Amino acid sequence: MDYKDGGIPKTIEELKDYCERNGFTASKTRFFIGFNYQGARAFGIYKDEETGEFVVYKNKDDGTRNVRYRGTDEEFAVVELYDRLQKEIDNQKLHYAAEMAERERNKYEGRSSGTYCTLDDNADSYEYIKNFHASDYPINSFVDEAKEYFKNNENDSHSSYDHYDYRGHSNSQGGGALGVIISIVILILSLLFGFGGGGFSSYDRYDSGYSSYSSYDSYDSGWSSDNWDSGSTDWGSDW
Repeated sequence: MDYKDGGIPKTIEELKDYCERNGFTASKTRFFIGFNYQGARAFGIYKDEETGEFVVYKNKDDGTRNVRYRGTDEEFAVVELYDRLQKEIDNQKLHYAAEMAERERNKYEGRSSGTYCTLDDNADSYEYIKNFHASDYPINSFVDEAKEYFKNNENDSHSSYDHYDYRGHSNSQGGGALGVIISIVILILSLLFGFGGGGFSSYDRYDSGYSSYSSYDSYDSGWSSDNWDSGSTDWGSDW
């Protein structure tokens, strides 16, 4: 099968084209195809024009070179480097997945260790509750005023709209105080239990989002050659 259709490259030129097609540039991957690179941290293959031999090599992080193959069989030499490239691609994908999992775990733990209602998200509501003092609003007085209010308006067919609006705030001083208490109770319940779309909804979304990185079965999801990090390559080993 041709390498363009999923097969394996058999020549240096084919391997070079394969790398170019997939964005595996030498500067990014440290795989030098058709070039005798002398610096540290490099894989490569080239043809020695003096001897006619093909050389497959690895330059380690200390600059020393290990020659994997030297001989006249170009296909064998190319496959040696191609196999090492595939191994490194798998390593890059695993490294990328580990980084993504770590990011999601940090977000997840940040959400789970924090409060479900933060000061930044609910600054105004928090300040309102913090400065609220029950002693400023005698409950018995509110109840008495409420009873008097409904007693005076029980025969008025328009009272619910003329004196008590749709939010439960009366236009009278007593009804207004009762409305404040009702609003505060609703506000506290909303902040504590997430009524109206708050509360645990964001936490739940992070919980489900974190699980998407819980398995390496899809570790290559979202990975591309742009995510290549040669710093994660094992440069200390011989191959």
